[in-house]
Amino acid sequence: MKNILYLVLVATLLFQSCVKDSCEQITTWVQTTPIFKTQEQMDNVQVSNEAARALKKPGKIYFYNDFIFINELREGVHIIDNTDPTSPQNIGFINIEGNADIAIKDGRLYADSYTTLFILDVSDVNNVSMIERQSGMFTPGWETGDGQIWVYNETETITEMLDCETRNAMVNRGGVFFQNFDTNSFILESSGGGSGGGSGTGGSMARFTLVGDYLYSVGESDMRVFSLSNPDAPSLASTVNLGWGIETIIPHEDKLFIGSTSGMQIWDNQNPEQPTFLSEFSHAGACDPVFVKDNFAYVTLRDGNACQGFVNQLDLIDISTITNPTLEKTFQMDNPHGLSIDGDNLFLCEGTHGLKVFDIEDPKKLGNNEIDHIRDISAYDVIAVPGESDVLLMIGDGGFFQYDYSNPRKLKEISRILVE
Repeated sequence: MKNILYLVLVATLLFQSCVKDSCEQITTWVQTTPIFKTQEQMDNVQVSNEAARALKKPGKIYFYNDFIFINELREGVHIIDNTDPTSPQNIGFINIEGNADIAIKDGRLYADSYTTLFILDVSDVNNVSMIERQSGMFTPGWETGDGQIWVYNETETITEMLDCETRNAMVNRGGVFFQNFDTNSFILESSGGGSGGGSGTGGSMARFTLVGDYLYSVGESDMRVFSLSNPDAPSLASTVNLGWGIETIIPHEDKLFIGSTSGMQIWDNQNPEQPTFLSEFSHAGACDPVFVKDNFAYVTLRDGNACQGFVNQLDLIDISTITNPTLEKTFQMDNPHGLSIDGDNLFLCEGTHGLKVFDIEDPKKLGNNEIDHIRDISAYDVIAVPGESDVLLMIGDGGFFQYDYSNPRKLKEISRILVE
């Protein structure tokens, strides 16, 4: 009996030691620092046409004619001459402090900068010029009381060895702790809050979109509708309350589909100056880009981000009865971000898990019809170039990539511009 008790005691001590040791491990987390500006600083942002610069923190992409416009997060827009997709040329940079979204119609580029809307002439991309600036067009962040206005959180990814006590203290200071099971690391993140004619095409992560002679912009809680009847001086036609957690907007026929952290909203856009609410499909809290084809909406939900999501899936939503969207099926994914569709091909960005292609001839069998998967890239958003070019544009942390998808079962990389 004494020998048995001794063995139990030794086993217990060894177990406790292992638990203690296992708690100390390489940890990856995101440190956030709030950035503030005064209204005067935001109103005095200057736009300049500069020489090409390297991609560092690429954001959203926009296709217009033979050019690709790539947002450099909060700094401006890269101009890529894509006349030959096999050899894209980085030809210029538009310096716009605070920029996150753009849209282009008839040679005019509409860009946000904090609370200001800029209208730029890009009919000659080698000589971009400002047409107009309109201050106070977008909702400012919260004020500190001394004239400082929060505009965004600057993030820095840090990897270091941490023990349990330190990690727990970090969680208690605020934020959401996520585990990345692929790398056995942890990520700490703050828990804050189609086009036609002469228009370009944005990705599924866009907050700007164009429909006819109107520009639509969604913020955290509202949609702003700008009339472009005078394209050089847009006027605010209406402001529509959407609720909280709004993220993306995409038009389809005479409807607007809006993604949020809690669901997908559908708005009737027959009166383009005053869209009216039709219905909503609610889902668990997560980031939510949307793409629409025929009678289905494809909604991606992901974790590991400020949306506080805990799922990684693609929801297939039946919208045949537009006032009553219903869940048709859910497909498990790795970490889905932006998506695009051309014909029966669905292109899905899976973050650090790469880029996937699905055959959606029968949307309900999507999960069994993955036909290609490029794994060695980080994929954020994607655009299937309109027309018959079979060229796919993809942006991610590593840079800008283009693929030939004439054979969607075997994507062929045709060019890349990497970050530096």
